[in-house]
Amino acid sequence: MARERVDWIAEGEKYAFVGLDVKVENNLPNGLIAPSLWVVSEPHFQVPSHWREWLGTIRTEEVEAANLFLLSKIKSERPDVLDSENQLLQRLVSLFYAGLLLASTFAPAHRPVVLTGSRHKGEIDFRQQGDFEIPVPCAFRPYPALTAKDLATGARIAGKIKMFGDAPIPNGTWRFFRVLHLYQETRTTPDILERLHQYSRCIDGLILPSRGETKRHFKSRSEVFIGPRHHDLMAEIYDVRSAVEHLHENRYLENFDREVRLDLLKKEAIVEHIARTSLSRIIENPELWRHFANTTSLGAFWSLPEVERRRLWGDPIDPMTAIDEFDPKYIHDGLLGARNV
Repeated sequence: MARERVDWIAEGEKYAFVGLDVKVENNLPNGLIAPSLWVVSEPHFQVPSHWREWLGTIRTEEVEAANLFLLSKIKSERPDVLDSENQLLQRLVSLFYAGLLLASTFAPAHRPVVLTGSRHKGEIDFRQQGDFEIPVPCAFRPYPALTAKDLATGARIAGKIKMFGDAPIPNGTWRFFRVLHLYQETRTTPDILERLHQYSRCIDGLILPSRGETKRHFKSRSEVFIGPRHHDLMAEIYDVRSAVEHLHENRYLENFDREVRLDLLKKEAIVEHIARTSLSRIIENPELWRHFANTTSLGAFWSLPEVERRRLWGDPIDPMTAIDEFDPKYIHDGLLGARNV
């Protein structure tokens, strides 16, 4: 790329990176952060002129605006060939990005850019481009700064996700990874009611509710994750989830009521926090993998004595930390969907 960036990639190396234009804390790490994963947090750079036409104007602007790069690279015998090595590197940086989504509620200014290529004969080139959908910022905490701790946690989670996916667990890991994918998709969903609905489905995916018992199990089984003091809250969240599922959003949106909209904002933040921290807890603890991997293992987990489930899970998550910074005086009606404001 540009001269100041050549130390990213050595001659004969292939790379993949995710470029982010995101609010960051000072003193971020710059270099190797975990096996096969690097962080590059340096000033913006310009894409070489001979790649601008290939990337296109909008993509070039997005790459040049990025101030944080999640990078993976390897020495290659065939640096000029786009092949399975590039696919592996793209998978590794995608897992790093997924880990970062579980470590923080950050929201970048534009779509995260994914690029892969190599350095061959002194030139760093792009061979393939892609992107991720942009995560939606929280209305009352829109752009939290990514910290060194977030990046370390995201890189660690990335390694654990890969290990979990490769683990020889009977009946496979499809269900857990379906829930993880659903969480990632939901982070990019613009509609707040739909986000609340889908984050609730993430919890459903972990509690394996019995047919006809979904609401009851949503309240009772979530005790393992968040403790026993939130039955009423979980029942209210489930009622909103059910209304969206059955196309009754009008109950909340047909007439503008500021207090109703503020309450939805809080509930969405809480259920996102429960889904995200529960997924992180499972990924970070290999002892939990075999219990949450698939429907068979989940059925066995929820059949264990309560004391054993609590022992395996550990201390409950506090869901109310999600709204520590909630202050309605800073939330104007336009953010809540009011018209003519």
